[in-house]
Amino acid sequence: MTDMLRNLREQLPSTDDVLHQIGLQYERNAAAVDAAIEKIGDDAWEKKVEMSFGVPEPWADTLENFAWGFLLDAVHHRGQLSTYLRPMGSKVPSIYGPSADDSGS
Repeated sequence: MTDMLRNLREQLPSTDDVLHQIGLQYERNAAAVDAAIEKIGDDAWEKKVEMSFGVPEPWADTLENFAWGFLLDAVHHRGQLSTYLRPMGSKVPSIYGPSADDSGS
């Protein structure tokens, strides 16, 4: 059994390769989102849109409020990450900008 697991492990890509590929895919997705946002006209930001979360009533608001909501949610989760990592002795990485622990350079 140990040889079989060792052989399987040798066939898998390295953690560094996987992390590199994740980073590349993130950059591609972020660029696509940026390009899509740049195409949105000023008047479209005020239009009502809906998003369903599997609850009876979808979230309905303006596109502008959705964008702000998603940004603030990301900020909230970065704060959560920092409150989990620091007490465990870890450093908070620069996720979408420098942190107190990592300048991002």
